[in-house]
Amino acid sequence: MLCGCPEHLSARGFSFPFAARSNDTHGIVHSTLHRTAAEKLTVAQSFRSISFPSTPGALSRYQSYLCFLILLGFGLRLVMLDRFRFHQDEALYSYWALNFLHDDPQFLRQWIDKPPLFIWLLAYSFKALGASEASARLLNIGISILTIPVVAAIAKRAWTPAAGVVAAAVFALNPFAISYSPTAFTDPLLVLAGVCSLFAAQSSRPFLAGLCLGAAIMTKQQGVFFVPLTLSVLIAGYPRARAMAAAGLRVAGGLALTVLPVLYWDSLRWAVAPSPWDLGVRNYGALELLSVGAWPDRVVRIADLLWYLTASNFVWIVLTAATVLAVVFVPRTGFAQSKRNSVLVALLCGWAGLYLGIHAVLSLPVWDRYFLPLAPAFAILCGWLGARILASDSSLWRQIVVGLWLVLLLPGGVQAARGEFPIGSDHGAYDGLREASAWLDSHSPAGAVLYHQSLSWHFQFYMYENPRDYTLRWFASPVALADDAAKRPRSARFVIAPAWQPLRNFHPQLAARELELVQRAKEGNFTIYELMPRRR
Repeated sequence: MLCGCPEHLSARGFSFPFAARSNDTHGIVHSTLHRTAAEKLTVAQSFRSISFPSTPGALSRYQSYLCFLILLGFGLRLVMLDRFRFHQDEALYSYWALNFLHDDPQFLRQWIDKPPLFIWLLAYSFKALGASEASARLLNIGISILTIPVVAAIAKRAWTPAAGVVAAAVFALNPFAISYSPTAFTDPLLVLAGVCSLFAAQSSRPFLAGLCLGAAIMTKQQGVFFVPLTLSVLIAGYPRARAMAAAGLRVAGGLALTVLPVLYWDSLRWAVAPSPWDLGVRNYGALELLSVGAWPDRVVRIADLLWYLTASNFVWIVLTAATVLAVVFVPRTGFAQSKRNSVLVALLCGWAGLYLGIHAVLSLPVWDRYFLPLAPAFAILCGWLGARILASDSSLWRQIVVGLWLVLLLPGGVQAARGEFPIGSDHGAYDGLREASAWLDSHSPAGAVLYHQSLSWHFQFYMYENPRDYTLRWFASPVALADDAAKRPRSARFVIAPAWQPLRNFHPQLAARELELVQRAKEGNFTIYELMPRRR
């Protein structure tokens, strides 16, 4: 918790708004009287450097800007609520959620390779709103919107209200964050839990920091990446060994309160099913150091993905110029003079560099959503940049710069909201799949067999509560399809083929079994065939 004594506050690496209670006043005065003149001066300077609105009007302006950015971010994220069909992983997580809710709460038959926190939340979202793609995505839209004020609070607490506004603007209009908000992926919840742990550490609330770290880790294995950042921020606020040790115990307590119940739940499954952690290693492979020759290609792929943090070459040029201006040319007075304000910047830059380096040299998948945790760190660093440039007392100057910044960021945010970037969910490959499923419901008899090559997870979700008794069959090759279909002569047999995986060279193998494909319907990118006896 935030200590009331001045030495605790002056040693912190960040700016904290203070609200000393009346019963803390005696302790503050008593502690200050026993300091040297130099220490008193340091304490006084640290209190004067704390950044917070000096008037109710300033506070209301900050809140107004933040509310506007939250609404703008919500609107941009809501646009793609039901525009595209599920990505295959979204379909899988949603199927897991339905399976947990109705049939298998221990995941004894359907094994999961992710910690269960997000799956549980998604299940109860389905229970409240109904099972659909839209209800699954509404959950992450809400999670992403909650992340905006947390990011703003971190920047505001560390520097100034202007920093909070800039950070909120960057995250609200961030193409990466917008693209992943209307999805059913685990990553938005991972990011929210991670930034909440950072805010709790910055606020000297170690128990809460531990709780949030536990939530991040129990959402996705990559939650462990937030541990060094959160602990570093916390350590910066506890320079004395005794206070640091006490804070560490409180972090461990919060972490245990979140993690141990989930581990106990998981332990009840071990006799029948593997832990998500074990299964994750089995599915994705063990972590290993790659050869040096593989590093350059991974660095290029990572750089291509990081471009989408702004999705604009011009914005990147402006940011680079602004960084040079802020670091080299901004007078080293006032805001810039305080070394305290650079601690969070150094920690975020070091953490981001470590995060990128690990993904460049180790065998972690270089997938776009794995870099979503960098979006809030990028926004907070932009907040620091804005705080330096907007250190002037001119309110008009601040409003002009923030307004221009919004104008620069808005095109990338709008493009992301329209689904024009190849990140986030599916972008049209699965268009027509839901309609194809509806056609099968209307035209196929009960007990029909549905063959496919790559749609198991989608149909597990779409057909979960379907009253028809489909038999879903995967086939690896034309020979396998012909062989299995020949063994089911009395069943209606359908094959669904996406445009990006057409049925080629199937005729000879089917003809050998006296079968042929007859096209019955075409919905978007999907064609439905029925397997019929071959006409002579």
